[in-house]
Amino acid sequence: MPAYGTGSNVVLTTAHLDHTPENCEDENLKAMCQGCHLHYDRDHHAETRAATKAAAVVLAGQTEIDL
Repeated sequence: MPAYGTGSNVVLTTAHLDHTPENCEDENLKAMCQGCHLHYDRDHHAETRAATKAAAVVLAGQTEIDL
C-alpha cells in the first residue's frame, strides 16, 4: 500500500512488545509499519549489538588488563 504523501510502499510488521519473539501472546503483539517497528526496537537493538560486540572481544581474548 502506498504511503500518504510519499507514495512509497508501506510494509506492515508484527512487533513483540517485550522484544521476546517466543512470546506470541496477543497482548505482546502489535502491528506496526516497518519504520515504526525499527524505531520501537532501536534501544533493544543497540543493547544486543553492544552485548554481541563485548562477547566477541572476550572470545578473541582481548579483555582489559588491570594494572
